[in-house]
Amino acid sequence: MVLNSIAFIPDGNRRFAQKQGISLLNAYKLGTRKAWEVFDWLNNYPEIKTGTFYTLSLENLQRKQTELKLLYRIFERELDKIKSSGLFEKNRIQMKFIGRLDLLPKKLREKIAEAEKFTEGFKNKKMNLAIGYTGRTEIIDAAKKIAEQYKQGNIDLDKITTDTFQQFLYSDFKNPDLIVRTSGTKRLSGFLTYQSAYSELYFLEKYWPEINRTDLDNAIQDFYARERKFGK
Repeated sequence: MVLNSIAFIPDGNRRFAQKQGISLLNAYKLGTRKAWEVFDWLNNYPEIKTGTFYTLSLENLQRKQTELKLLYRIFERELDKIKSSGLFEKNRIQMKFIGRLDLLPKKLREKIAEAEKFTEGFKNKKMNLAIGYTGRTEIIDAAKKIAEQYKQGNIDLDKITTDTFQQFLYSDFKNPDLIVRTSGTKRLSGFLTYQSAYSELYFLEKYWPEINRTDLDNAIQDFYARERKFGK
């Protein structure tokens, strides 16, 4: 049993701000910095080829505009670091974004496109960021793609299987072997609904900005201590 694909629900930034008595802006900055640290820590596990992060759910887009604008500015700034950091180029990490990207501001969409373009030739590892995402909507959008292909006579419905269906999702990557969620909340909240059918789950009581390298190591060690039967 090898851990090839890991996913994260980085929860608890707002509660961390309340706990520490700091601004939401500073909490999000710390949360973003933590994401960069996790990116780096994952490079110490050569067997992990795919990492997926739940950055912003589709439901999150209903938050107050003041908070969303704050988040968008942070995202834009961090996307500029993909080239300058050297992390993605050095480790040959391909960046993909999944979700209803059309709902995002134009400037953010442009920076997302630039990041994907810059890393598209990197094939050693894949990093997915789910933004404007929810799993049920992804499944609905995939079904619409199949219906359109069928209407055009380009697809045989008998050929649609659990494997081929996955090709119509936002991005076709290896299903997560392990999903880690911070903040003590024990649910997936619509994250990778189709892909997580047999994922192992690991819940941390710490808020996202509080986790450290040992927490990641413990989650991975816990995974390897489990026995995965996939219903057999």
